[in-house]
Amino acid sequence: MKTIQFESEVGSDGVLSLRVPVGPVDANARVLVTIQPVASFTRDQEEEPRQDWHDFVRQTYGSCVGLGLEEPPDLPLPAPDWSP
Repeated sequence: MKTIQFESEVGSDGVLSLRVPVGPVDANARVLVTIQPVASFTRDQEEEPRQDWHDFVRQTYGSCVGLGLEEPPDLPLPAPDWSP
């Protein structure tokens, strides 16, 4: 049996529900489940990756200008068939 590690969230009722299929080979095996809280984060920390992404886009914007990439023309749209 392999060690499996994943994150889950405790529900608003305070109950952690897990359903982990491990396969028929490991049926009736004894396992150890450890509950360890993940470092909590605030909304400010949640916004950091977004800001990092915006900074990344600003720093790399225009970096492909010299590659000669061109936007292809729009494809023609078929005329609608209004006949009954």
